[in-house]
Amino acid sequence: MKKIHKKFLAVFFIVFFIGIAGFFYLPAKGVTLEVEYPKLQTGATVTSSSDLTQYLKYVFDFGISIGFLLVFLSLTWAGVLYLVSPASPEAVAKARDRAGGAISGLLILALLYLIITTINPQLNVFNLDPLEPIPPAPEQPPEAGVYFYNSTDCSGTGDLNTSNADDLGGLKNKINSVKIVPNDATDTYYVSVLYDVFNRWGKCQYINPNADCFPVAPFSASASIHKYDFNPDGEGVYLYRKSFFNENGGWVKISNSLIKNSGSEEMYVEGLNNLKFTGNSTNSSNIDDCTVPKDEQACEKYDKNGICAEKTCPDLSGENISSIKISGDYIVLLIYFGPSDESEGTWTYCQEFPTKDDANKEGPNQIKWEPIRNTGQTPDPNYIMIIPVVEK
Repeated sequence: MKKIHKKFLAVFFIVFFIGIAGFFYLPAKGVTLEVEYPKLQTGATVTSSSDLTQYLKYVFDFGISIGFLLVFLSLTWAGVLYLVSPASPEAVAKARDRAGGAISGLLILALLYLIITTINPQLNVFNLDPLEPIPPAPEQPPEAGVYFYNSTDCSGTGDLNTSNADDLGGLKNKINSVKIVPNDATDTYYVSVLYDVFNRWGKCQYINPNADCFPVAPFSASASIHKYDFNPDGEGVYLYRKSFFNENGGWVKISNSLIKNSGSEEMYVEGLNNLKFTGNSTNSSNIDDCTVPKDEQACEKYDKNGICAEKTCPDLSGENISSIKISGDYIVLLIYFGPSDESEGTWTYCQEFPTKDDANKEGPNQIKWEPIRNTGQTPDPNYIMIIPVVEK
């Protein structure tokens, strides 16, 4: 019986170390065999072109098969001894010892097989499929927002921003390219304007949100960042000739429908000299629609005595706008587009409303032109841009 136990322990350790070796070296590639081996009953086979992983699988299956074969033969021989026991009383004791040893060996083999295949299921004699490659982790899309880069081609790590930056801090004069990343799943889209003065005014650059990467000159000190609204539901923007939303001096309304249906630009852009103080009739040329008092209307034609013979409604260019009422979620930019400015920017001057000081965000009761004059820039805006946003 001791010899039988030693045999089974020897088989156990041989198969165990083969399994451990297979566990550690199964991923190894590039080692091939020089001799072909017969196909096992389990289906395992190796050839001269097989690599080390197939060979270790073959050896493991072979060791398990031999172990179970020895158990079967041992039980068979125990049965033979039991049958001849009437002729030899000692044969009964030998048969029992051999049967016990065989059953112990069977339990050891079964336990070994369970342990090894738990560590590496690919060593299962009924599973001859190759190891499945670990799929790469799905690439996470970048978070939606406006990314500022020191590089000119949006390479490297960008600085993500999703709200206004009244002071760019360490990024001042260091932004050389901008990338706006949308989130199509949540319909989140951003618009952005860069300024060379703190609190969003001065020399300005509108960032094209459809550009993969938008290079800019490194002049920025502050930035306007807003979520764009494709379906605004506000009332519109009122522009007044006098301060404190005073309609008596003349006014004009740019309605939500005009802002919403402003063509491919998806925002309202118009020259101020094309707009007149005509109330709700922004495209009217009828003097009767003018909301400016007659004695304050502009003279278009004089008679020979120097008396005004024909009047016209004043336009909104220059400093004719004194207050702006923003009735809805819109961002209003008064722009001075200089003779040497490019259509895509930079532009000589912008002022964004509502400003940081507009606590109620209804727009300025009195536009202050003094800071602009102090910069030496031409203060007279000649364009207006209105952008519908989720929150102004």
